Amino acid sequence: MKLHYEDLVSGDPIPINGVGHFRSPQLKELKPTTGIGVWKYRFYINVISWEQEDLIKYLRYVTGKKMKALDKAQNLSVFDIVSIVPNAQTIFTEALGFFMLESLEWDNDSKSFIVYSSGKKEQIGSINRDNFEVIRDIVLQLNYVNLGNKTMPTKFASKEAEALWQKAQEHLKRANKSHQKDEKMALGNIISKLCAAPTGYTLLNIYELTVFQLYDQFFQYGYLRAMDINEMAFSNHGGKDFDIQAWLKPIFN
Repeated sequence: MKLHYEDLVSGDPIPINGVGHFRSPQLKELKPTTGIGVWKYRFYINVISWEQEDLIKYLRYVTGKKMKALDKAQNLSVFDIVSIVPNAQTIFTEALGFFMLESLEWDNDSKSFIVYSSGKKEQIGSINRDNFEVIRDIVLQLNYVNLGNKTMPTKFASKEAEALWQKAQEHLKRANKSHQKDEKMALGNIISKLCAAPTGYTLLNIYELTVFQLYDQFFQYGYLRAMDINEMAFSNHGGKDFDIQAWLKPIFN
């Protein structure tokens, strides 16, 4: 399920029928004292993007057990593993719940995550075997992480736009598979660079952005900066292929 760009960039929680409302967290929620901290945020994103082997490695590490029931994991989906291992139920409840407006609770009888309206014990939806993968993909899209081909834009405005998008995805995929940081693409560096650039953002207001909005603005700024360079080159040397409206094109559509 590919979310609309207009919905993603708005910063509003997105309602998913039969489940609940999903959101991209504001940067201030990732602060170390008043928020959950960047490390925990990254951990949640890692959890939600895990494949079977990643989840099994984590479970064996935290439990110290071989967990023989998972030896034939190639026949099990991530949801299958979650449905039989309490530790997996706990961590997915915490990770998915962070990106929802409502509260989340694993129900062993129905083998599903029950979604309750905020502040009330009233069920409004569920995350189950049928929609689990869709929900994981939705959360990743909200955080500018699109791991599946189905979420890749079908058309790019330019080769530069495609290169920027691919660079972002390669970094985010590496970040999900490794604890090693790419300092150039670290949240802190992106925040600092946007505040130092003539974007209107400062360290006093940038933390109101959501994670998706931050990445969006960062790559939009990079794209417009490239367009400025193209315009300067055209004004100095001329050319036939210059498009004066190129800066108006979306990075992807």
